[in-house]
Amino acid sequence: MSKFSNILVTGGAGYIGSVLTRKLVSSKYNVKVLDSLIFGQDGISDLISNNSVKLFPGDIRNKKIHTDVLKDIDCVVHLAAIVGEPLCSKIPEIAKQINELATKQIVDSCKKAGVQRFIFASTCSNYGSALETVNEDTPLESLSLYSETKVKSELNVLNSQDKNFEPCVLRFATAYGLSPRMRFDLLLQEFIRDALIDKKISIFGPNHWRPLVHVDDIASSCITAIENSKNISGEIYNVGDNEQNYTKKHLAEMIQKHIPSSTIEVTETKQDPRNYKVSFDKIKNKLNFNVSKTAEDGIDEILNKIKSGKLDPRDGQFSNLAKAVECVKVF
Repeated sequence: MSKFSNILVTGGAGYIGSVLTRKLVSSKYNVKVLDSLIFGQDGISDLISNNSVKLFPGDIRNKKIHTDVLKDIDCVVHLAAIVGEPLCSKIPEIAKQINELATKQIVDSCKKAGVQRFIFASTCSNYGSALETVNEDTPLESLSLYSETKVKSELNVLNSQDKNFEPCVLRFATAYGLSPRMRFDLLLQEFIRDALIDKKISIFGPNHWRPLVHVDDIASSCITAIENSKNISGEIYNVGDNEQNYTKKHLAEMIQKHIPSSTIEVTETKQDPRNYKVSFDKIKNKLNFNVSKTAEDGIDEILNKIKSGKLDPRDGQFSNLAKAVECVKVF
Protein backbone atom coordinates (compact mmCIF):
# COMPACT_ATOMS: atom_id res chain seq x y z
CA MET A 1 0.00 0.00 0.00
CA SER A 2 1.24 3.48 -0.85
CA LYS A 3 0.85 6.77 0.98
CA PHE A 4 -2.24 7.24 -1.20
CA SER A 5 -5.26 5.35 0.12
CA ASN A 6 -8.15 7.09 -1.68
CA ILE A 7 -8.16 6.50 -5.44
CA LEU A 8 -10.46 7.76 -8.21
CA VAL A 9 -10.56 5.76 -11.43
CA THR A 10 -12.21 7.62 -14.31
CA GLY A 11 -13.58 5.14 -16.83
CA GLY A 12 -13.48 2.60 -14.02
CA ALA A 13 -16.26 0.43 -15.47
CA GLY A 14 -14.49 -0.02 -18.81
CA TYR A 15 -12.22 -2.68 -20.32
CA ILE A 16 -9.12 -1.63 -18.36
CA GLY A 17 -10.96 0.14 -15.56
CA SER A 18 -12.97 -2.86 -14.40
CA VAL A 19 -9.76 -4.90 -14.05
CA LEU A 20 -7.91 -2.07 -12.28
CA THR A 21 -10.81 -1.35 -9.93
CA ARG A 22 -10.85 -5.00 -8.83
CA LYS A 23 -7.11 -5.00 -8.17
CA LEU A 24 -7.37 -1.79 -6.12
CA VAL A 25 -10.22 -3.19 -4.03
CA SER A 26 -8.23 -6.40 -3.45
CA SER A 27 -5.32 -4.25 -2.26
CA LYS A 28 -7.60 -2.51 0.27
CA TYR A 29 -7.71 0.90 -1.38
CA ASN A 30 -10.75 3.13 -1.01
CA VAL A 31 -12.00 3.41 -4.58
CA LYS A 32 -14.34 5.79 -6.38
CA VAL A 33 -15.32 5.28 -10.00
CA LEU A 34 -16.48 8.01 -12.37
CA ASP A 35 -17.95 6.51 -15.53
CA SER A 36 -20.56 7.51 -18.10
CA LEU A 37 -21.67 3.85 -18.22
CA ILE A 38 -22.25 3.94 -21.99
CA PHE A 39 -20.97 0.37 -21.99
CA GLY A 40 -23.01 -0.49 -18.91
CA GLN A 41 -21.84 -1.27 -15.40
CA ASP A 42 -21.67 -5.06 -15.62
CA GLY A 43 -17.89 -4.88 -15.33
CA ILE A 44 -18.11 -3.65 -11.73
CA SER A 45 -21.74 -4.42 -10.76
CA ASP A 46 -20.66 -6.89 -8.08
CA LEU A 47 -18.29 -4.32 -6.56
CA ILE A 48 -21.09 -1.76 -6.46
CA SER A 49 -23.62 -4.13 -4.90
CA ASN A 50 -21.29 -5.10 -2.06
CA ASN A 51 -20.18 -1.48 -1.52
CA SER A 52 -16.55 -2.19 -2.43
CA VAL A 53 -16.50 0.89 -4.67
CA LYS A 54 -18.46 4.11 -4.77
CA LEU A 55 -19.83 4.71 -8.25
CA PHE A 56 -20.42 8.20 -9.61
CA PRO A 57 -22.37 7.77 -12.86
CA GLY A 58 -21.69 10.79 -15.02
CA ASP A 59 -19.97 12.42 -17.94
CA ILE A 60 -16.44 13.61 -17.23
CA ARG A 61 -17.18 16.68 -19.35
CA ASN A 62 -19.62 17.83 -16.66
CA LYS A 63 -17.44 19.92 -14.34
CA LYS A 64 -20.22 20.03 -11.74
CA ILE A 65 -19.56 16.41 -10.84
CA HIS A 66 -15.83 16.96 -10.30
CA THR A 67 -16.19 18.53 -6.84
CA ASP A 68 -18.09 15.61 -5.31
CA VAL A 69 -16.09 12.86 -6.96
CA LEU A 70 -12.70 14.40 -6.05
CA LYS A 71 -13.50 15.01 -2.38
CA ASP A 72 -10.80 13.37 -0.21
CA ILE A 73 -9.09 11.77 -3.23
CA ASP A 74 -5.28 11.38 -3.08
CA CYS A 75 -4.61 9.99 -6.56
CA VAL A 76 -6.51 9.84 -9.86
CA VAL A 77 -6.04 7.23 -12.59
CA HIS A 78 -7.54 8.86 -15.67
CA LEU A 79 -8.70 6.16 -18.09
CA ALA A 80 -11.89 7.82 -19.36
CA ALA A 81 -11.58 8.49 -23.10
CA ILE A 82 -12.95 7.86 -26.55
CA VAL A 83 -10.56 5.02 -27.38
CA GLY A 84 -9.26 4.00 -30.80
CA GLU A 85 -9.19 5.65 -34.20
CA PRO A 86 -12.34 4.02 -35.67
CA LEU A 87 -14.49 5.47 -32.89
CA CYS A 88 -12.71 8.84 -32.77
CA SER A 89 -13.15 9.31 -36.52
CA LYS A 90 -16.87 8.55 -36.20
CA ILE A 91 -17.43 11.17 -33.49
CA PRO A 92 -14.47 13.58 -33.85
CA GLU A 93 -15.90 16.55 -31.94
CA ILE A 94 -16.91 14.38 -29.02
CA ALA A 95 -13.48 12.71 -29.08
CA LYS A 96 -11.79 16.11 -28.79
CA GLN A 97 -14.17 17.20 -26.02
CA ILE A 98 -13.52 14.10 -23.92
CA ASN A 99 -9.90 13.25 -24.72
CA GLU A 100 -8.53 16.81 -24.69
CA LEU A 101 -10.83 19.36 -23.06
CA ALA A 102 -12.20 17.12 -20.32
CA THR A 103 -8.69 15.90 -19.49
CA LYS A 104 -7.55 19.49 -19.02
CA GLN A 105 -10.61 20.22 -16.91
CA ILE A 106 -10.16 17.20 -14.64
CA VAL A 107 -6.48 18.09 -14.14
CA ASP A 108 -7.48 21.63 -13.12
CA SER A 109 -10.16 20.26 -10.81
CA CYS A 110 -7.67 17.84 -9.26
CA LYS A 111 -5.24 20.62 -8.43
CA LYS A 112 -8.00 22.71 -6.85
CA ALA A 113 -9.18 19.70 -4.82
CA GLY A 114 -5.71 18.93 -3.47
CA VAL A 115 -5.20 15.67 -5.37
CA GLN A 116 -1.51 14.80 -5.12
CA ARG A 117 -0.91 12.39 -8.02
CA PHE A 118 -2.45 12.06 -11.50
CA ILE A 119 -1.81 9.03 -13.70
CA PHE A 120 -2.77 9.57 -17.34
CA ALA A 121 -3.54 6.65 -19.63
CA SER A 122 -1.95 7.23 -23.02
CA THR A 123 -0.94 4.95 -25.89
CA CYS A 124 2.06 3.62 -27.78
CA SER A 125 0.06 4.47 -30.92
CA ASN A 126 1.52 7.95 -30.44
CA TYR A 127 4.75 6.66 -32.03
CA GLY A 128 3.00 6.23 -35.37
CA SER A 129 5.38 4.57 -37.81
CA ALA A 130 9.07 4.10 -37.03
CA LEU A 131 11.96 2.17 -38.56
CA GLU A 132 13.95 1.99 -35.32
CA THR A 133 12.87 0.70 -31.91
CA VAL A 134 11.23 3.63 -30.12
CA ASN A 135 11.42 4.71 -26.49
CA GLU A 136 9.96 7.46 -24.31
CA ASP A 137 12.35 10.05 -25.80
CA THR A 138 11.46 9.30 -29.43
CA PRO A 139 9.60 12.15 -31.19
CA LEU A 140 5.92 11.32 -31.52
CA GLU A 141 4.06 10.99 -34.82
CA SER A 142 0.28 11.24 -34.67
CA LEU A 143 -1.27 9.23 -37.50
CA SER A 144 -4.84 9.50 -36.25
CA LEU A 145 -7.20 11.78 -34.37
CA TYR A 146 -7.03 9.39 -31.42
CA SER A 147 -3.26 9.68 -31.02
CA GLU A 148 -3.43 13.42 -31.75
CA THR A 149 -5.76 13.93 -28.78
CA LYS A 150 -3.55 11.78 -26.58
CA VAL A 151 -0.35 13.62 -27.54
CA LYS A 152 -1.93 17.00 -26.79
CA SER A 153 -3.25 15.78 -23.46
CA GLU A 154 0.11 14.27 -22.50
CA LEU A 155 1.68 17.72 -22.85
CA ASN A 156 -1.05 19.38 -20.83
CA VAL A 157 -0.85 16.76 -18.08
CA LEU A 158 2.94 16.97 -17.78
CA ASN A 159 2.88 20.77 -17.82
CA SER A 160 0.61 20.70 -14.76
CA GLN A 161 3.45 19.44 -12.58
CA ASP A 162 4.35 21.43 -9.47
CA LYS A 163 5.60 20.69 -5.95
CA ASN A 164 2.11 19.62 -4.85
CA PHE A 165 0.97 17.77 -7.97
CA GLU A 166 2.65 14.71 -9.47
CA PRO A 167 1.53 13.86 -13.01
CA CYS A 168 2.68 10.69 -14.75
CA VAL A 169 1.97 9.41 -18.28
CA LEU A 170 1.64 5.70 -19.03
CA ARG A 171 1.76 4.79 -22.72
CA PHE A 172 0.07 1.42 -22.97
CA ALA A 173 0.93 -1.11 -25.66
CA THR A 174 -2.07 -2.61 -27.49
CA ALA A 175 -4.19 -4.33 -24.86
CA TYR A 176 -5.45 -7.89 -24.95
CA GLY A 177 -6.96 -10.42 -22.56
CA LEU A 178 -10.11 -11.13 -20.60
CA SER A 179 -11.88 -8.35 -18.75
CA PRO A 180 -15.21 -8.19 -16.91
CA ARG A 181 -16.13 -5.56 -19.56
CA MET A 182 -14.87 -7.50 -22.56
CA ARG A 183 -13.85 -6.10 -25.96
CA PHE A 184 -13.37 -7.89 -29.27
CA ASP A 185 -12.31 -4.79 -31.23
CA LEU A 186 -8.65 -5.06 -30.17
CA LEU A 187 -6.01 -6.62 -32.41
CA LEU A 188 -5.52 -10.01 -30.74
CA GLN A 189 -9.23 -10.39 -29.97
CA GLU A 190 -10.18 -9.34 -33.52
CA PHE A 191 -7.90 -12.02 -34.95
CA ILE A 192 -9.40 -14.65 -32.62
CA ARG A 193 -12.96 -13.62 -33.49
CA ASP A 194 -12.30 -13.62 -37.24
CA ALA A 195 -10.49 -16.97 -37.09
CA LEU A 196 -13.44 -18.55 -35.27
CA ILE A 197 -16.31 -16.96 -37.18
CA ASP A 198 -14.96 -16.25 -40.68
CA LYS A 199 -12.30 -18.99 -40.60
CA LYS A 200 -9.97 -16.31 -41.94
CA ILE A 201 -7.61 -13.73 -40.41
CA SER A 202 -7.26 -10.69 -42.68
CA ILE A 203 -4.08 -8.67 -42.18
CA PHE A 204 -3.03 -5.30 -43.52
CA GLY A 205 0.73 -4.81 -43.21
CA PRO A 206 1.72 -8.35 -42.16
CA ASN A 207 5.25 -7.23 -41.29
CA HIS A 208 4.13 -4.18 -39.30
CA TRP A 209 5.17 -4.30 -35.66
CA ARG A 210 2.76 -3.91 -32.77
CA PRO A 211 3.57 -4.23 -29.05
CA LEU A 212 1.00 -6.04 -26.92
CA VAL A 213 0.28 -6.10 -23.18
CA HIS A 214 -2.28 -8.02 -21.13
CA VAL A 215 -5.01 -5.93 -19.50
CA ASP A 216 -4.03 -7.41 -16.11
CA ASP A 217 -0.52 -6.05 -16.59
CA ILE A 218 -1.87 -2.65 -17.62
CA ALA A 219 -3.82 -2.54 -14.36
CA SER A 220 -0.73 -3.62 -12.42
CA SER A 221 1.31 -0.83 -14.05
CA CYS A 222 -1.23 1.72 -12.79
CA ILE A 223 -0.86 0.36 -9.25
CA THR A 224 2.93 0.47 -9.63
CA ALA A 225 2.60 4.17 -10.53
CA ILE A 226 0.37 4.73 -7.49
CA GLU A 227 2.69 2.96 -5.06
CA ASN A 228 6.14 4.17 -6.12
CA SER A 229 7.40 7.05 -4.03
CA LYS A 230 9.90 8.30 -6.62
CA ASN A 231 10.49 8.34 -10.39
CA ILE A 232 6.82 9.20 -11.01
CA SER A 233 6.28 12.97 -11.12
CA GLY A 234 6.73 14.36 -14.63
CA GLU A 235 7.70 10.96 -16.03
CA ILE A 236 6.52 9.01 -19.09
CA TYR A 237 6.60 5.22 -19.19
CA ASN A 238 5.87 2.78 -21.98
CA VAL A 239 3.88 -0.13 -20.52
CA GLY A 240 4.56 -3.58 -21.95
CA ASP A 241 7.42 -6.01 -22.44
CA ASN A 242 10.21 -6.19 -25.01
CA GLU A 243 9.37 -9.85 -25.71
CA GLN A 244 5.82 -8.93 -26.71
CA ASN A 245 6.65 -6.86 -29.77
CA TYR A 246 5.00 -8.88 -32.56
CA THR A 247 4.55 -8.52 -36.28
CA LYS A 248 0.90 -8.91 -37.18
CA LYS A 249 1.80 -11.98 -39.23
CA HIS A 250 3.48 -13.62 -36.23
CA LEU A 251 0.45 -12.90 -34.06
CA ALA A 252 -1.91 -14.34 -36.67
CA GLU A 253 0.23 -17.48 -36.94
CA MET A 254 0.10 -17.92 -33.16
CA ILE A 255 -3.68 -17.84 -33.28
CA GLN A 256 -3.81 -20.12 -36.32
CA LYS A 257 -1.96 -22.79 -34.31
CA HIS A 258 -4.85 -22.75 -31.84
CA ILE A 259 -7.50 -22.54 -34.59
CA PRO A 260 -6.02 -24.65 -37.43
CA SER A 261 -9.22 -24.44 -39.48
CA SER A 262 -8.48 -20.74 -40.11
CA THR A 263 -6.45 -19.23 -42.95
CA ILE A 264 -4.37 -16.04 -43.08
CA GLU A 265 -5.03 -13.53 -45.84
CA VAL A 266 -3.12 -10.32 -46.59
CA THR A 267 -5.52 -7.52 -47.49
CA GLU A 268 -5.36 -3.90 -48.64
CA THR A 269 -8.84 -3.01 -47.39
CA LYS A 270 -8.16 -2.70 -43.65
CA GLN A 271 -5.56 0.04 -43.90
CA ASP A 272 -3.60 0.91 -40.76
CA PRO A 273 -0.21 2.62 -41.22
CA ARG A 274 0.92 2.14 -37.60
CA ASN A 275 4.19 0.25 -37.37
CA TYR A 276 6.33 0.54 -34.26
CA LYS A 277 8.55 -1.66 -32.12
CA VAL A 278 8.80 -0.34 -28.58
CA SER A 279 11.39 -0.49 -25.81
CA PHE A 280 10.00 -1.11 -22.33
CA ASP A 281 13.36 -0.89 -20.57
CA LYS A 282 12.57 2.30 -18.66
CA ILE A 283 9.59 1.00 -16.66
CA LYS A 284 11.47 -2.22 -15.90
CA ASN A 285 14.63 -0.46 -14.75
CA LYS A 286 13.16 2.56 -12.95
CA LEU A 287 9.99 1.06 -11.44
CA ASN A 288 10.98 -2.61 -11.33
CA PHE A 289 7.86 -3.44 -13.33
CA ASN A 290 7.56 -6.77 -15.12
CA VAL A 291 4.59 -8.24 -16.96
CA SER A 292 3.03 -11.49 -15.76
CA LYS A 293 1.22 -12.73 -18.88
CA THR A 294 2.03 -13.48 -22.51
CA ALA A 295 -0.01 -13.33 -25.69
CA GLU A 296 -0.21 -17.13 -25.57
CA ASP A 297 -1.80 -16.82 -22.13
CA GLY A 298 -4.30 -14.35 -23.54
CA ILE A 299 -5.20 -16.59 -26.48
CA ASP A 300 -5.67 -19.59 -24.17
CA GLU A 301 -7.89 -17.80 -21.66
CA ILE A 302 -10.11 -16.22 -24.32
CA LEU A 303 -10.57 -19.45 -26.27
CA ASN A 304 -11.34 -21.37 -23.06
CA LYS A 305 -13.98 -18.79 -22.11
CA ILE A 306 -15.56 -18.99 -25.57
CA LYS A 307 -15.52 -22.80 -25.51
CA SER A 308 -17.25 -22.75 -22.11
CA GLY A 309 -20.19 -20.93 -23.70
CA LYS A 310 -19.77 -17.92 -21.40
CA LEU A 311 -18.47 -15.55 -24.10
CA ASP A 312 -19.79 -14.88 -27.62
CA PRO A 313 -17.31 -12.89 -29.75
CA ARG A 314 -20.13 -11.97 -32.16
CA ASP A 315 -22.00 -9.96 -29.52
CA GLY A 316 -22.11 -6.27 -30.50
CA GLN A 317 -21.71 -5.16 -26.88
CA PHE A 318 -18.04 -6.12 -27.15
CA SER A 319 -17.38 -3.41 -29.76
CA ASN A 320 -16.71 0.15 -28.59
CA LEU A 321 -17.65 1.46 -32.03
CA ALA A 322 -21.09 -0.11 -32.17
CA LYS A 323 -22.10 0.91 -28.66
CA ALA A 324 -20.56 4.37 -28.26
CA VAL A 325 -21.76 5.88 -31.55
CA GLU A 326 -25.25 5.01 -30.42
CA CYS A 327 -24.90 6.48 -26.91
CA VAL A 328 -22.42 9.38 -26.75
CA LYS A 329 -23.68 12.86 -27.58
CA VAL A 330 -22.05 16.25 -28.01
CA PHE A 331 -21.92 17.97 -24.63
